[in-house]
Amino acid sequence: MGKVSITLNGSDVKNIYPAATIGVSAAASGDDVILFILPSALPMFVGDKLKELNDAAPELPDLLELWEGLKMMNTQVLVCELGFGVHGLKEEDLIDGCEVVGATTFVARAGGSDLTFSF
Repeated sequence: MGKVSITLNGSDVKNIYPAATIGVSAAASGDDVILFILPSALPMFVGDKLKELNDAAPELPDLLELWEGLKMMNTQVLVCELGFGVHGLKEEDLIDGCEVVGATTFVARAGGSDLTFSF
């Protein structure tokens, strides 16, 4: 079992779907997965934004199922604290399953990763 770290710095289909797909695949393979949500991706993790993106891309796998899979397989979903001020959001606006941290926490937890990805 290894460790896979994924940084997510965009809120488009080309960012969210690959991160979710690789994250679920790695977790299903027995790897520990850390997903770090950077400020540009933060708005996708409030309210119904993931559902809206899912509905806008019906030809792709169900994003909400991927998200539930990530949570079920104990993926660490870390959200960069800097994004809240940038977007005028509060921690309580986040969807379930996210933990707000600083970049140093992500770097410490991601140490020793076998694979790293950035989207």
